Amino acid sequence: MATTSRRLSRKELRQPDWFQTVTENAFEFYQRQRVAVYLGIAVVILLLLGIWGWGVFKERQDSMAAQEFGQAMTQYHAGRYRDAIAGLEKVQTHRWSRYANLAHLYEANSYLALNDFTKATNAAQRFIVGTDQNSLMRQIGLLTLADIEERQSQCKEAIKNYGEAGKIKAAFTERAFLGEARCAVQMGDVKGGIAAYRQLLKDQPESPLASYVRFQISELESKIAAQPVGK
Repeated sequence: MATTSRRLSRKELRQPDWFQTVTENAFEFYQRQRVAVYLGIAVVILLLLGIWGWGVFKERQDSMAAQEFGQAMTQYHAGRYRDAIAGLEKVQTHRWSRYANLAHLYEANSYLALNDFTKATNAAQRFIVGTDQNSLMRQIGLLTLADIEERQSQCKEAIKNYGEAGKIKAAFTERAFLGEARCAVQMGDVKGGIAAYRQLLKDQPESPLASYVRFQISELESKIAAQPVGK
């Protein structure tokens, strides 16, 4: 049976359709929020520019620091330590460069060569602060600081730093234990020296120094055995 179509009233004809309504609502929302939209876009652009600018800045810092560090190293290896220190201080002004902290280490060694232990200590401590935990660089810094302290007969402090360096599993662990043992014996702590030597053998049983270390242990144990009972 045929159906008759319903004629739309004038009121219905004047009403907007679904697509028109959605489009108008979206446009009105955009008009209300356009300030926030523009701000969001601006923030993203600024962030991108900031990241790019920071990269350019760091690259420039590295380039300048590398040149000055190379010049300072020339002075250092020639034994002109005061000139080296002046150059290393310039490197440190490029604080975002990878060379800035390394300059503290060579500064410490330069002052040590000049027997200026106070400045050598300060430079070594600054270097350690700028290194990562359990890294080779931190181990080197701790050994440098311990060496400075040992030269000043500050064996108690040196033992602490040699011990911390020995806990780091890196290239100079043997040197750390040897320094700790040496300082302990200098303080009269023979048992402490033996303990440090034994720790070295435990950590590095295949060490090329194993025979030397065993000999040192034997010598120290002989000293203990020769002491009067109760002493």
